[in-house]
Amino acid sequence: MSTVDPEDPRTGGTGGEDARRPADDIDAEFARLMEGVSLDDAPLTVEDVLSEPAEGDGEPTVAVIATSVVSAKALAGVIRLGREARTDGIDIPTGTRTLDTSTGAIAAGPLPETAAHDLAAITSAALQRNGIVLFWRRGDRMTATRYKNGERGEDISPAIVLGAVDDVVEELLLGATDLAELGDGLDPSGLSRAEALEWIASGKKRK
Repeated sequence: MSTVDPEDPRTGGTGGEDARRPADDIDAEFARLMEGVSLDDAPLTVEDVLSEPAEGDGEPTVAVIATSVVSAKALAGVIRLGREARTDGIDIPTGTRTLDTSTGAIAAGPLPETAAHDLAAITSAALQRNGIVLFWRRGDRMTATRYKNGERGEDISPAIVLGAVDDVVEELLLGATDLAELGDGLDPSGLSRAEALEWIASGKKRK
């Protein structure tokens, strides 16, 4: 008589102590191995990595919007009214300030790229036909983009338009001047509509 145990139908193997282990024991062992592992914590995919914010590398950013508005006070009022004119819900980015320069008021701040374009859209919405240029820099990357009537226009070489604005714009973009060196400026985000209109009226002429 053969001493080999018949094949165990539950395991597909031959007999013996291991082959006769109940299926419940295997389930229990699997449960023990998976203890503390959550299937909800799925591994990162390529799409997850590519969708991570590109501005999370810690490099400082600066945005400067060059305008022909005569004063920082008037520009602050313009930006406040521009926010009200938008119907897409974008708001004035935190850190925005307006400053006077010899070629027109600028709006500036240490803004990430998306916020910089939001500010440009808001600013140009109130200025309507008067175009503006958004300069933005992070690390070695510098861009210039035209905006008009609240709409984004073409991207242009910063070198082409920097010659038409005050030197302080280039100094900010190159890091030769820090925003903190230019003072607090004016914050448009806290203005009421009435204050914005008053600032525009009183800021039409340089003092």
